[in-house]
Amino acid sequence: MTSLPPSSKYLQRPDEPVEEQERESITQRLSDAYADGRMSQDDYMSSLDVVYAARSLGELVPVVEKLPAAADNTPAIVSAGSAPAGEVTQSRNVLVPTMMAAGGVLVLLFVLGVLAVLIF
Repeated sequence: MTSLPPSSKYLQRPDEPVEEQERESITQRLSDAYADGRMSQDDYMSSLDVVYAARSLGELVPVVEKLPAAADNTPAIVSAGSAPAGEVTQSRNVLVPTMMAAGGVLVLLFVLGVLAVLIF
């Protein structure tokens, strides 16, 4: 559960009407939280009641404030670090593979150049 920052549109513009896109976005976040088990059925149902009854952004504050954090959708390519928190790990050495690839391109260009001279 998070509290809204003072700059939140729900607090800054509480009298602004709720747009349908906003309602759908909050409903989707609630549904995701319920489906992932991050919200009880009672909280889910009561939050939906508030969302669909709300006419202004300010009326959504109680629901938005208690929305659980989004599920962790970390892409598979991102791995967890092995270093303790606050410590920097040794960077991967990308220079050697890059130089090898560049060397391969240069060799290929040289071979193509030699073939061009021999053919013409």
